[in-house]
Amino acid sequence: MTQDLWHNSWKDMRGFDFHMVTKMTKTVLKVFRFTSISIFFLCCVQTAFAQGDEESEVLAVIEQWAALENDLIAQAELIRDDRVQIGGGIRQTNQKLNLEVQLLRFDAMAEEMGGQPKMIVRIENPLIRIYGNVAVASFVRLFDAAPPGKRAMRTGSAWFSMVLVKDDEDWEIAHHHVSPTNQPSSN
Repeated sequence: MTQDLWHNSWKDMRGFDFHMVTKMTKTVLKVFRFTSISIFFLCCVQTAFAQGDEESEVLAVIEQWAALENDLIAQAELIRDDRVQIGGGIRQTNQKLNLEVQLLRFDAMAEEMGGQPKMIVRIENPLIRIYGNVAVASFVRLFDAAPPGKRAMRTGSAWFSMVLVKDDEDWEIAHHHVSPTNQPSSN
C-alpha cells in the first residue's frame, strides 16, 4: 500500500509541467519587478512635487514680506519672535525692539519726505533649499521709492539670506542677513 501511494505520487509529479511553473515564476518576478520600479518612481515623483510645493510656499512668504514694506506691523506677522536680523554690521536678536526701531525709522523717513513714500520691492533670482521644516533662501532685493509729489529715488539693491522655519502649517522668518550688492544702483 505504501508503495502504491509513493508510486502514484511519483506518477502525478511526472505529469506536472515544470516548464509551466518556471514560466509562471518568471511572470511573477516580472510583475514584482515592474511593481517595485513603479512604486519607487512614484515615491520619487511625489517627493519632487512636495519639494517644489514647499519651495513655492517659502517664495510666497518672502514675496509677501517684500510687498509689506509699507506695513511693518503686518510684515511682522511673518516673522518669528526669536528672529535674528543682521544688517549694516549690527545683529539684532530682540524682534519686539527691532520692530519698534523699524517703525521709528520708517516714520522719520516718511516725515522727512513729506508723507509716506510709494514703494515697490522686488525679489530677484531666489535660490531656495528645503531641509525638512527649515528653508534657506538667498535672493537680491530691489527697492524703489518715490516720495509724495517727487521723482523716484534710485533703485536700491541688496543681497538677502533668510532662514524660515515651518511650525504647524506656516513658514515663518527666523533669521535674515542683508548685505550690499556690488552693482551700482540704477535710476
